[in-house]
Amino acid sequence: MKIKIFAACAAAMLMLTGCGNTIGQNKDIVVDPKPKTTEAVPTIDEDGTESEKPEEPTESAVKDAKDDKDKKKTSKATTTKTPETTTKATTTTAAPEEGTYEYFNGCILANSGTSNVRAMEEYYYNSENGRYLADCVDVYADSVGSDVNTYLMMIPTSQEFYIPDDLRSSYPDQKECADEVYSMMTSGKSVPINSTLEEHKGEYLYSRSDYHWQPLAAYYASKVFADKAGVDFASLDSYEKVVREGYLGAFYSVNGIYPLEDAPDTFTYYKPANLDSLSVLFHDTYFGEGVPSSLFFEDNDISASYTVFVGTDDTILEVDTDVDNDRVLVIFKDSYGNALVPFLTSSFSKIYLCDNRFFNINSVKFAKDVGATDVLFALGAASSSSYDKISLIESNMNQ
Repeated sequence: MKIKIFAACAAAMLMLTGCGNTIGQNKDIVVDPKPKTTEAVPTIDEDGTESEKPEEPTESAVKDAKDDKDKKKTSKATTTKTPETTTKATTTTAAPEEGTYEYFNGCILANSGTSNVRAMEEYYYNSENGRYLADCVDVYADSVGSDVNTYLMMIPTSQEFYIPDDLRSSYPDQKECADEVYSMMTSGKSVPINSTLEEHKGEYLYSRSDYHWQPLAAYYASKVFADKAGVDFASLDSYEKVVREGYLGAFYSVNGIYPLEDAPDTFTYYKPANLDSLSVLFHDTYFGEGVPSSLFFEDNDISASYTVFVGTDDTILEVDTDVDNDRVLVIFKDSYGNALVPFLTSSFSKIYLCDNRFFNINSVKFAKDVGATDVLFALGAASSSSYDKISLIESNMNQ
């Protein structure tokens, strides 16, 4: 049965419906951004929009917008067995010169008119939502029991590494915000990845035309997690590298930042050596009977390159690997977490991938029923600072 990758776009509206909570209260307060503080500021969703604005753009909206404008890019993926972990700075990471930025359709646009043009979403944070996130993870850890390792990974946006220097003091420092949340947890374990990504920011870690990170960034983050969990981790040179040229993501097709068109991204993903040994099932969000499927959806259009792995969010993914260590990992995530899975197939015997926005059973009972030894909450920075997205963790514990 072929899984349709855009089957439940309309269901995305459910993620912002009321979720009763008893752990925290809604503390999203709209004020001007403050320099490197944790004062209350607007909640920004995973797609970079404020919570009171329309729901986050879906991948189908990306495709439809591009079709409407007749700007669809067509190119072929190429494969190589020898991954390269660095790219030329001229295509990805050149620092903006002072003053070479503008605000464009709700985003920051740097280096317009050059091959280094990059769009970035604005990041905001407040300490009360940070406390709520820490409390939710702690309550989950206490509920699932001390025999299960419960982790939180807060995934930074590209703004953290590539914002123009003269704008840097206008926004909270994402590492400081993540460290604050980690310091508040008592039962959950932190997976800090900002410093590691900072060390590699000269590589192609984030798309310039899309909100998401590139798979290479997810590789480095996965290694930090594997080290923390004490499991084996395959080196990048064991993966098959696949390159897709001409990628123009949501900043271009949804936000309409058309200066990106002249410098599309290269999207590079990596297929694990044990791919043929994996058994992959897609379950519905009630964890019904699984349907055999694939970890990669390589026929997806270039404009939807980030959906190449996993393909969709509105499912519970089950992956049986050839690893014999009896470690069972459950990942509760937003779309950033999809990119982690291929890099953990050599680390855990079984992996379950669950999207907080599309999960209709009790998350604590689920982890116990599948025999989880490890649970990872992997959230993009926008989700981890959004009350509405954080409240899904609590809501899913009370299904």
